[in-house]
Amino acid sequence: MQVCMGITKSQDLKLKIGNFTLAAIFALVPTAMTIAFLTVHGMILCRTLEDNVEKLELNLNNREIKDMCKKSNFDTNYYYVIWVWLFTMIPTWRWFYIGHYRREIELKKED
Repeated sequence: MQVCMGITKSQDLKLKIGNFTLAAIFALVPTAMTIAFLTVHGMILCRTLEDNVEKLELNLNNREIKDMCKKSNFDTNYYYVIWVWLFTMIPTWRWFYIGHYRREIELKKED
C-alpha cells in the first residue's frame, strides 16, 4: 500500500522510528547544556540571596537558607529536564524525518 509518491507505510514507519531515535539521542546534548546553565544561574541566585540575608542581618540561619536554596534549585532543574528534552527533541525529529522522507521520495523518482 502506497503512502505518497512511492513510499510504503512500512518504510514511512521505519523513517519515523529511526529519526525519532536519532533525535532523542541528539537532543541530550542541548538538554544537558540548558540544565547546566539553569543550575549555574540558580547557584548565582542562591549566592545573591545569601549575601542579601547577611546584609540585612536577619535572625535566620544562613546555612539553612543556603541549603534550602540549593535543594530548590536542583529540584526545579531536574523537574524541567524532560520538558527541555522534549522541546529540543520534537522539532529535531520532525526536521530529520522531513529531510529523510524527501530523500526517499527523490530516490524513488530516480528509479
